[in-house]
Amino acid sequence: MDDIMGKLGELLSDEESVKQLAELAQMLMSEGGGEGEADGEAPAPDLGAIMKLSGLMGAFSQSDRNAELLLALKPHLSAERQKRVDKAIKLLKLIAVWNIAKESGLLNDIL
Repeated sequence: MDDIMGKLGELLSDEESVKQLAELAQMLMSEGGGEGEADGEAPAPDLGAIMKLSGLMGAFSQSDRNAELLLALKPHLSAERQKRVDKAIKLLKLIAVWNIAKESGLLNDIL
């Protein structure tokens, strides 16, 4: 779980990665399969997909009151409980990203 959250965090914090994800989403979502490529020009990126992905990135980096409370309590806890706080914060961020993805329609094909 930590590995997945770490990779997701790295992916969403890098603008170039988000751009590549948007291009990948555009390729997957295009039904024509290369309408703009026949003319020798690159297909225009779907602004909606880019906005959805940027919303996910914002949700991952956005502060949460519950996470802030856990971070404030963390120095007063034992080492084992500090690790549990870190996992709880990662889960809170993952839930926030999931909710944004679900609301934006990115998960319609999956669910």
